[in-house]
Amino acid sequence: MNQDRNKAAQEFMEEIVDDLGYTSKGGKNRGSGSTGDPRPVPKFLIPGCIGIVLLIAVIAFFVTGRNGDSTEDLASIQAGLNRLEERLARLEGLEKLEDRIVRLEKEGKRLQQELKQIVSRDVTSPPKGMAPEVKQKYHTVRSGESLYTISKKYGISTDRLCTLNKITPKEPIQPGQKLLVGG
Repeated sequence: MNQDRNKAAQEFMEEIVDDLGYTSKGGKNRGSGSTGDPRPVPKFLIPGCIGIVLLIAVIAFFVTGRNGDSTEDLASIQAGLNRLEERLARLEGLEKLEDRIVRLEKEGKRLQQELKQIVSRDVTSPPKGMAPEVKQKYHTVRSGESLYTISKKYGISTDRLCTLNKITPKEPIQPGQKLLVGG
């Protein structure tokens, strides 16, 4: 690619030299000692022209290299970076979510163990301070008492009192008789 540019620059220089008329009829430069024209060629003219041509070539290179495509390329690169940043933010959110899930799983396991301990404690042994069996309460009937007065004394209904003792409300009770009133 540089060779093409150098060749183009050299051809351009040759055209400039031809346009300025510094070549002799034999094809040699007048400044090289030919005797056809008495005017000498200024020595700064050729390097100056070469410098101008190179400057034009460099400017042309940068101008043609910077068309609208580079702006579009930059915009697409920026859009790609924005998408990557969004994905990264979502991944960071997922990592936080994963941490929360792990903590919840640990808490769930701990609660399951605690529940197993509570259930096994309730099944195997009664709570402290309570008897394993509920004591049954009996009432000894006294003279003048009825099913109604006995049921009111213990806070149960007459029907419940009859059910506990397997009797009917019309059945008479006798003094000294023991009736089940709780249990």
